[in-house]
Amino acid sequence: MDIVYQLVHGVSGLPAQESRLARFFLDNFAQIPEATIEELAAKAGVSPATLQHFSRSIGCSDINDFIGQVRRQQQANNRSLPAAPMLGDAAWVDPSTLQKLAKNAGVGSEILERFSHSLGRENSDDILGQIRQRLHDFSQQESRVAQTILDDVSFAASATIDQLATAAGVSPATITRFARAAGCDDIRDLRMKLAQASAPQSGGDMPGPWRETLNHLQQSLNSQLCALSPAAVTQAASLIKQAKAVHIFSASTADTPFASLLQYTLLTQGYPANVCQDPALMGITASMLGAGQVLVVFAATTASSTVIAAVHQARWAGAEIVVIGKADGALSQPQDVCLPVNDPRYGSLLVIDLLCEGMERK
Repeated sequence: MDIVYQLVHGVSGLPAQESRLARFFLDNFAQIPEATIEELAAKAGVSPATLQHFSRSIGCSDINDFIGQVRRQQQANNRSLPAAPMLGDAAWVDPSTLQKLAKNAGVGSEILERFSHSLGRENSDDILGQIRQRLHDFSQQESRVAQTILDDVSFAASATIDQLATAAGVSPATITRFARAAGCDDIRDLRMKLAQASAPQSGGDMPGPWRETLNHLQQSLNSQLCALSPAAVTQAASLIKQAKAVHIFSASTADTPFASLLQYTLLTQGYPANVCQDPALMGITASMLGAGQVLVVFAATTASSTVIAAVHQARWAGAEIVVIGKADGALSQPQDVCLPVNDPRYGSLLVIDLLCEGMERK
């Protein structure tokens, strides 16, 4: 068996997740024989069971047979490839080592930053990204400081230690501890990095109106990220991924493009999804739902009584409810998963991306 041919063929001929695995193994072909099944699964971001299924889909009996095929092909080709980090290892490389790797490769700082971002690694100077990533690692008091900073970065960048402590409801000593926990030397270093992070991004030779639009978009996305609960996004992604079927309601004409986009994205990932845009048909659809199914409701504005009644009917029938949009007590209940949207356009797009990304990681 020509295992390389099987992998190359798999990139274009297999479903989305297995195609990504084929590309991953091609990119890291030299390191496969030295890695354990658990290491391969962790690096690829999938479960060992998924690796077993993938191995069978390309003609191997199991993952051990796949690893053996790779080893035999390497020996047959008499390859002597130097050991290299597997794709994704850069996310754990310290900044100085990453800079050395970039220098040896003749890569500039801008390319290095884009490469790091593509692997999910925040820029070492991106203090807001670091705070968001570690939000659940901080202590309870430090988390209050972090949330206060994310809620109003401009204030935090100019506030004194006492002002920031008062706003967060903690002691000045907690602010000092938080600064160190966030990777800063002291409160002055923290303020400097926050000021840099909150400053409008340079648009180079970009026309003024375009630059204003870009800055507005960045602010809108930052605000949307702060409004979302990572736990709620993870829960919603898990419900959708495990659902027997996903039904999507569009509460208004303005919500329809986003409902259709979510449906298209789910279908391309292999998940059954239906969209209902007509309030008169929502009640009929809701009456056919039950346990194991998920109803996603896009409602950027206040939902009509017809939509609310249909959602209540679906909830009563046992379906899980995910509300994307305006927090409305008449539409959502405490047991539902609510993902608030600040900006109906960019906020909805960001939520869709986060949900689909969360489903791919699971």
